[in-house]
Order: sequence, then structure tokens, then C-alpha cells
Amino acid sequence: MTIEEYAVRQSAYARKEGREEGRKEGHAEERMETIKGLVKLNFTKEQIIDFLVQNFNLNQQEASQAYNQAMATA
Repeated sequence: MTIEEYAVRQSAYARKEGREEGRKEGHAEERMETIKGLVKLNFTKEQIIDFLVQNFNLNQQEASQAYNQAMATA
């Protein structure tokens, strides 16, 4: 493999990683807004966590962390 081929491969990998990270950040913002909206609708913490598990493909721990983070910034 030449240096040029290596540089092209590394560049493609970096772009892929950047796109994946951007998607994660976008989903996190969407979750935050959803959580805040559900709180305004008087959903309980347990109801919100269940909603996140069912609709955002999170496990219980991830959903609980997302809830706690949203409440810390509310």
C-alpha cells in the first residue's frame, strides 16, 4: 500500500466516523426535546423512560441517563 492509498483510506474512515458522531448528537438533541415535552405533559419519570426504551431503542440504563441529563439542563 502506498502512502497515498493509506491517506485516502484514513480520510474515508475519518469522514465515516464524523457522520456517525453527528447522527448520535442529533439523536441526543431529539431525545432531550422529547423528554422535556413529555415532562410538560405530566408524564412520570417511569413513563418517560419506558417511552425512550420503546421509541429510541435505548436500554433502561441509557434511557435513565438521558432523562437525568435532560432534567439537569431543564
